[in-house]
Amino acid sequence: MANVKFSEGDARRIAAATRAYERGNRDMAPVRFRDPGGDSGDPIRIGKTTSTWTKGSLATITLYESGTPPNETTGSPTQTLANCVNKFGDVQSGKWVSVARAANGSWYLIAAEC
Repeated sequence: MANVKFSEGDARRIAAATRAYERGNRDMAPVRFRDPGGDSGDPIRIGKTTSTWTKGSLATITLYESGTPPNETTGSPTQTLANCVNKFGDVQSGKWVSVARAANGSWYLIAAEC
């Protein structure tokens, strides 16, 4: 665990910010922090392969994120993620996969149905 230190000046700044917030407009939306690697969407997506996806290749994944789990559907219109990267092993057609966005902006396979 990291040891965090702050000065008396830091404490005053935090106290001033807290007082300003307490006097401020509470109808405003809260500040949201995002993962620096992701510019939109969720960090992990779930879908199915549309053909055999071999190790070391790219594939387009059909997203299954509508419906109530465990009965996810493709949604309407059908959404896909193109150019997903497989660094692990061959995945057969029609199998469930999870992909995650890396810091470089590309989507990578992180789990696949056996």
